[in-house]
Amino acid sequence: MKSKIPFILIIDDSDVTRASLTRVFDEYNCKTESCEDGLFGIQKALEKKPDVMILDILMPNLDGIKTLQIKKVIDDLKNIPVIILSGNVNKSNMFAAMENGADKVLIKPFNVDELIGAVNELLGNKLEQKISADYQSIDFKDDVVSELQKIFINSFVSQKKIIVDSVSRRDKNKLRVVCHQIKGVGKTVGLPEVTDICRNLEFNLTSDKVDWNFIIKQCEKMFSLIPKTQMELKGEN
Repeated sequence: MKSKIPFILIIDDSDVTRASLTRVFDEYNCKTESCEDGLFGIQKALEKKPDVMILDILMPNLDGIKTLQIKKVIDDLKNIPVIILSGNVNKSNMFAAMENGADKVLIKPFNVDELIGAVNELLGNKLEQKISADYQSIDFKDDVVSELQKIFINSFVSQKKIIVDSVSRRDKNKLRVVCHQIKGVGKTVGLPEVTDICRNLEFNLTSDKVDWNFIIKQCEKMFSLIPKTQMELKGEN
């Protein structure tokens, strides 16, 4: 008798994270679908009934905590296990996530073994790999990393415009969201310094009194570090 193929629903506003998770679960013979925010995630979950949901915390429209709050009062969804996967996991967010029904909380950039172990535990069985390999992090294949780099560079064009506009308007909430997105994938695509900058920006933007001179300098530094083409990125690593 053929075993059921696990279905994983990925809810994350980062193109790179969605792509990387999709590639990982494909290597483990899982079916996946993905959504950019919690509202579409709830709709997709009702339609498809996934075996496990992978959920980010900081997203536009409907964030991860609010998504959990809605999910736990819907009978058709309340028993579906959820793994929180976020770069914004402080004690407050972790407590809120667990209180509202998250089964596991993992931190970006994620470790594949840890992620698959969490999914195995929630499913109650072991996912089978297509190819035996020693996975230490998402960069388990050169072609996967290359694909993620391309997605990241293409998406950064629009993200940079949002950053410039947010700084000019002093819109710290919008800026914090885009910094969170970049922070979660910078290290994955070979730009750990960018992840560190975005982490510092996020921290500064949570303050009641934002130091905009610091913000501007950090953004300029980030722009100088992010290559305009994939060839430039490969040349730096």
